Amino acid sequence: MPLERALMAIRFSNEIIGTQFHPEADPDGMLVYFLDPERRKTVIEEHSEKKYLEMIDHLRDSDKIELTHNIILPLFLSRAIRAVKREAVLA
Repeated sequence: MPLERALMAIRFSNEIIGTQFHPEADPDGMLVYFLDPERRKTVIEEHSEKKYLEMIDHLRDSDKIELTHNIILPLFLSRAIRAVKREAVLA
């Protein structure tokens, strides 16, 4: 089922949180990666040309990248660190 959602992070235990890699970490590198003709072909075959073009547009959208990089990721990390510190004090 094609959903517009993505898993961003999952807590495996109180101490371990796994996070999914996001292209916001290196949009230029991801753009080069997905502009490769073979990768482009694979994405289009599996998800459609429309989806491929949307993905490329998202990588080029500095507003989305800056928002994620400057606000969403730091807040997530700050909350996770505070929670681990609280657990350490209670232990």
